[in-house]
Amino acid sequence: MTPDLADPVAHAWRAFERAARLPSRVSPAVPILFFGDAVAYSRSPVRLLTVGLNPSSEEFPARRPFQRFPLASTVTATDQDRYVRALSAYFRTDPYDSWFRNFEPLLTGAGSNYYPGWNSTALHTDICSPVATNPTWSKLPKADQETLKMYGLPLWHTLLDQLRPHIVVISVAEHHLGSILFDAQGRWGVLHAFDRTASGAPRSRPYQVRSRWYEVAGDPCLFVFCPAGRTPLTISDNQKREVGAVARQAWQAGL
Repeated sequence: MTPDLADPVAHAWRAFERAARLPSRVSPAVPILFFGDAVAYSRSPVRLLTVGLNPSSEEFPARRPFQRFPLASTVTATDQDRYVRALSAYFRTDPYDSWFRNFEPLLTGAGSNYYPGWNSTALHTDICSPVATNPTWSKLPKADQETLKMYGLPLWHTLLDQLRPHIVVISVAEHHLGSILFDAQGRWGVLHAFDRTASGAPRSRPYQVRSRWYEVAGDPCLFVFCPAGRTPLTISDNQKREVGAVARQAWQAGL
């Protein structure tokens, strides 16, 4: 399965151009449709996506804006092949590790990773917009958020139709789950829970990981919701690995 990304790429550039009037849009920059190796992902036994809200301004540092995407420094909307290569090289170049490492233990628990050398390769996507902003999403004016979502939400759904994931791990504020418009197969239910911290201290409230099956591009896909705080997945690395293993088992059992 090699995804046909022509339509999502074109939509990403349109979303980027339509955000040009927003002072929060990072510039110079390019839209980030996804992070990771799209070809390796397409060949993976387990196609796993992680989901955030929109790219950080840290993806385009002020001193060297294209240090993480060197192939994209002169790319335009018409250079689709080079643009996809630039995104696919992200985790082999200079990724924003301090943020992506929040997801990595979960990925390894599921037998996957963003980085080379694993049997399955994961991608990261953003549900609200492919446009990097400064400030971060939660501090954006509501009008800016709505403008970005107007183009970003339909784009994300179109992208997933092409990527055809098996498992989607989303760690954002819970109200964003209402933006998932794929056909649901059942309700959200508790997949796993932790009533203690990594040190063994009781939690005031259990950390509940929930799951729900959706139909994506005609196939069942397991969505896994992990509550977020200031960062995704506010549990220990060992607990994240446990969630990854449980999610993979649930996906395999549900096929």
